[in-house]
Amino acid sequence: SSSSSQTKSSEGETVVSDTSKESGESISSTPVTSDRTKITVMMEASESSETYKMWSTLFEGFVAEKHPEIKIEYELLPNDSDYANKLQLYIASNQLPDFYGCANGTFSQAAKEIDAIVNVGEELKRIDKYDDMNGAVIDFLTDAEDEELYLFPNGLYCEFFFYRTDIFEANNLKAPTTWNEFLDVCEKLKQAGEIPCVIAGAEQWQIMRYLSFAPWRNTHDKFIMGFIDGTETFAANSGAQVGVNLVKTMGENEYWQPGFTATNYTDATNMFFSGQGAMFYSGSGHIEKAKELYADGKLGMFPVPAVDDMENIDTDVPIHAGFANAFNKQTYDEVMQEFFEYLCDHYHEVTYANGVFSPFTYDPPEGLDKLFYDIEPMFESAQNSWVSWDDKLDSATVVEMEDAQEELALGMITPEKFSEEMDAAVRANNP
Repeated sequence: SSSSSQTKSSEGETVVSDTSKESGESISSTPVTSDRTKITVMMEASESSETYKMWSTLFEGFVAEKHPEIKIEYELLPNDSDYANKLQLYIASNQLPDFYGCANGTFSQAAKEIDAIVNVGEELKRIDKYDDMNGAVIDFLTDAEDEELYLFPNGLYCEFFFYRTDIFEANNLKAPTTWNEFLDVCEKLKQAGEIPCVIAGAEQWQIMRYLSFAPWRNTHDKFIMGFIDGTETFAANSGAQVGVNLVKTMGENEYWQPGFTATNYTDATNMFFSGQGAMFYSGSGHIEKAKELYADGKLGMFPVPAVDDMENIDTDVPIHAGFANAFNKQTYDEVMQEFFEYLCDHYHEVTYANGVFSPFTYDPPEGLDKLFYDIEPMFESAQNSWVSWDDKLDSATVVEMEDAQEELALGMITPEKFSEEMDAAVRANNP
């Protein structure tokens, strides 16, 4: 999903690593003997990204400790579309590497069809670690077809609103718990001369979040899956209508900053953390930027508000697993199985060392920034994952939705017209 917090540069690069890094003790058995000379790894990452830093620490720790005779060969493609094209090519020619980044959906299905993806859920159960993983992360990566777990999470990424406690206190406001309260807070902030809410409107997934918050809290994935298969429509679903009206109200009432449709994610982030705007939909990827304001007592967090007068799921913090990872079943020998065990023993510490929440539910290690310990209770018992509409919808419908939601936010079309256009688009694209 577009919300993945990876650093990406423009070109792919292939790196053959050295194997000099050391890691902690593993509880695995004696190293196995094998004629394997290398492990091939493909990631949507650059050398400076947290993904590469985490996985290279694990692979190199493993070979240093268990198999010094093995070399790790990395293929790094930091660009979304370059990576997707290469992955498609490897699947089509049945030449997938031993370990590869893979999203849950079209790609994992395609790898499953050629029997080139390991059932990670079974492996976790084999080493008695399945129940140690966060329920919402498992939910996010569960295969829609057979409800098995084929992907290993990159981490636990959670999203929520940051807000300026100093601005809220100055205006005698409390963090909102429902969408009506949220809009009420926005209006009071606007009257006080503040920018109520910052958004990266140039990144269409950001507007789509607002469109999907209410139906997510109201139905989890039932609305979006029903919308795709033709049993639900925007026009007839009351939770979806709350989302449609929210986007219209935020844009038309100027609750988002002026020129929001031209603001990219980096600029929106810098805007909020440099002191402009009272609220910003963000998440665990911004701990580094948030920690100073938080330490000064000027920053707070609140989860996705509930839909007024409707049923809401218990989970109120969107959780996803980043761009997940797969093991090639065709090359999953004793060495790779041994690596899987090593990985599970060390993943918790390696994720936190790189500023990412672990998908395992063990206590966070000591010595982290206070924000880590204060965010963790927001998601620790979550069972329902976030549902990214841009992952679930076909690409043609996504493009039409992106155009229509911007027109809706700019007051160029009515909620009725938006609903009508989207209901027609999904039928045309999914006959």
